[in-house]
Amino acid sequence: MEKKKILVVEDEYSINDAITFALRKEGYDVRSSFNGKDALERFNEFKPDLVLLDLMLPDINGLDICKEISKKAYIIMLTARGEIIDKILGLELGADDYIVKPFEIKEVLVRIKVIFRRGEKNINKAIEEQENQSVKIYPNNRQVIKEGKEILLRRKEFDLLNFLYENKGIVFSREDLLEKIWGYDYEGDTRTVDVHIRRLREKLNENKDNSIIETVFGIGYIMR
Repeated sequence: MEKKKILVVEDEYSINDAITFALRKEGYDVRSSFNGKDALERFNEFKPDLVLLDLMLPDINGLDICKEISKKAYIIMLTARGEIIDKILGLELGADDYIVKPFEIKEVLVRIKVIFRRGEKNINKAIEEQENQSVKIYPNNRQVIKEGKEILLRRKEFDLLNFLYENKGIVFSREDLLEKIWGYDYEGDTRTVDVHIRRLREKLNENKDNSIIETVFGIGYIMR
């Protein structure tokens, strides 16, 4: 089986070295970068499956890098900034996870395994196509088509839409969706779910009063 490739982008040498060493010990193919410019160059050459990305880089803002590469690889953001607005912004831009420093290396390893495991489940789904009104969902290639036009979704947006479709008729609270989609007990604001629902509706050219995803007041969301 081919090794999963991971790019570690972190300007603190001690942290970068520790993460890189641990990942290689786990059997991953790993490359390291210490600034944004080098990270983008290595990303294009190395084509990693996942990027551990520090927000506070010396030259390029990590959020800008996230925006550029989020459709091509999984992203776990690493940062010393714990404000909820940074978490929401990072997730909106396509990050799959968010870890605040200081952290245990073991936690990073677990988060990576969760993301890869979830990705494999999506790839191996037997259902080739799912339909809901004018929206078609293709889990195997993570594609969404509405009225013959492809809707470009970020990873979490697709995961959320697909999950609600697979569980039509069930009401999920925001806490439930955070746990189901992110794959663990998320320590953050439930507004993250609202942000992703709003983005989905905008991209599907819908509003909250006319959407395949309905808001259940005081509880959460459902797809009928």
